[in-house]
Amino acid sequence: MHSLQPRVLALVLASPVSLLAASFEAPDGSKFDITGFTKHEWSRSAEGARIVSNDDSTYKSDSRNAESKPGVENTTRAGRSSELSMQQLSLGWAKETAGAVSFESRLTYRWRGDQATRLFKAPDLDYRSGDSGLLNQDYTERFVGISRPDLGALKLGTQLSRSWSRSDAFSFPVGLSGVWADSGAGYGILPRALRLTSPTFEDGSGKLTVELTAASNKLNTFMVEPTLTSAGSSPIRPKAIELFLQYSNAKNLVELIVQSAQGAKQTAFGKSALVGWIGDPDDIDGTPRKAAKPSQSVVTLQGNHWPNPSNMMTWGVRRSQWSGSAAMCNYSFATANCIYGLDTGFNYGPKSSAYLGFQATTFDAMLGWSHYQGLYTYTVGAAYFGKASSKNPQEWGQSNSALRLNVGIARKVPEIDKGLTVTLGLARSQFQKIGPAPVGMPNNNFLEVNPLYDRVGYGATAGLTWTF
Repeated sequence: MHSLQPRVLALVLASPVSLLAASFEAPDGSKFDITGFTKHEWSRSAEGARIVSNDDSTYKSDSRNAESKPGVENTTRAGRSSELSMQQLSLGWAKETAGAVSFESRLTYRWRGDQATRLFKAPDLDYRSGDSGLLNQDYTERFVGISRPDLGALKLGTQLSRSWSRSDAFSFPVGLSGVWADSGAGYGILPRALRLTSPTFEDGSGKLTVELTAASNKLNTFMVEPTLTSAGSSPIRPKAIELFLQYSNAKNLVELIVQSAQGAKQTAFGKSALVGWIGDPDDIDGTPRKAAKPSQSVVTLQGNHWPNPSNMMTWGVRRSQWSGSAAMCNYSFATANCIYGLDTGFNYGPKSSAYLGFQATTFDAMLGWSHYQGLYTYTVGAAYFGKASSKNPQEWGQSNSALRLNVGIARKVPEIDKGLTVTLGLARSQFQKIGPAPVGMPNNNFLEVNPLYDRVGYGATAGLTWTF
C-alpha cells in the first residue's frame, strides 16, 4: 500500500503555515476551508525497549510472546532515540440554504513518519487494500452531511469514531493521547458509517447532545489464500454501533461513549480501523476448527472540570471487553508455512484449547491536571491499565497492570505564528510484574519498555505542533 503524496500538495504544505489556513466563499454562498496541522517530536528513553525478532512467526511467537518468551540473549534493544512526524490536511465544503438547512462534505488525510524532519512518508493508518487512485485511499474522514439546528444532523461516509477522537481530545492536553486514546477495545476509523446527531437540548442547567452511529466495512479477503477462502474460511462483514452523549455546563464537560462491534479483527489498539475478520481457515490435526466470530465493546466515561479559568482537571474511566479470537494463519502462495500478519488472534489459549480465544474484561482510568499561565501550560497526567478478568489458562497479560505518569510544559509561540506550540514532557512507565503487557494495550512495547524483561522505563519528548 502506498501513501497519498501528490507533488503539488507537498509544495503547498511546505509553505508558511500562516498562509495555509484558508477559507473561501463562492458567489452562491458555498464556503470552502483548508485546515490541518504538522507535528514533529524527538524522544529519548533511559534504555531502549527489548525487541523480540519476528523471524520465527509461528503460533509460539506473537506480539506478546504469550506462549514462548525468548531468552534475553535472543533479544536486541531498540535505539534510545526515536522521532515522529505527523501531518494532517482537511478540505471542507459547506452551504446553508435560506431554510436553515446546511450541507457539508469533508475529506481528511493524515501522514506519519519515523523521522521528525520527513514529511508525508506514509498513511497514519494503513487499512485499505489496493489503495490506488484518489478515491481509494486511507482517509481518516470522507463524508457528506446535512443538518438543521432544530432537527439535528446526518453524516454518511468514512468518519472518526467518538471512541477514539474524543478520547484523543481529552488526553492530548495532558500528554496522554497516544496512551489513552490508542488503547482499549474501540475502533478509531469507521470506513462506512451513518451518523445521526440530535439537536442540542437545553434546560437551563446545561446542554445535552445525543448521537448514534452505525458502521460497517467490506469483507476482508484480500490477504487470504483464495483457495482457502472458497473452501469455507467464511470471512465476516464487520459491524459496529456507537452511542455518544455529551453534556456541558459552565464548569464541566462530560461525555459517555458506548461502542460495540461484531465480526471485526480483534485488537486493543483503539485507533485501528474497523476491518473484517478473515473467518477461520485453520484446522487442528485435520479437523476444521470453526472458531466463532469475534466481538468486542468499550464503554468510556470522561470529562473536563474547570474550577477556575486557570486550571482544568481531566478524568476518564473505561471498560473494555473482548470475546477473544483464535490465532489465525496468514496464508499466501509465496510462503510454505503458516505465518502471522493478517490476524494474530486475541487472548487465545494454548494448543490444548485449539488456540481458541477467551473472553477478557478490563477497567482502565486516566487523570490529569492543566494549569494555564500566560503563554505557558503546565500539565501532569496518569493512565492506569488494570488487570483483566479472563478464564484463559494461558498468561496473555491478564494478570498484569501498568501505570504511566507524564509531566509536561507547553508554550505557545505567537512571535512566529499563532498556531505554533512547543512542548517538553517527561514520562515514567511501570508494570506490576514481568510478563506480557496488560490486555488493554496493543502490544508489549506500547509504553516504550518491554515488560517481558523490564518493569520500569523512563523517557523524555520534545516537540512542536503547528496548526492551521
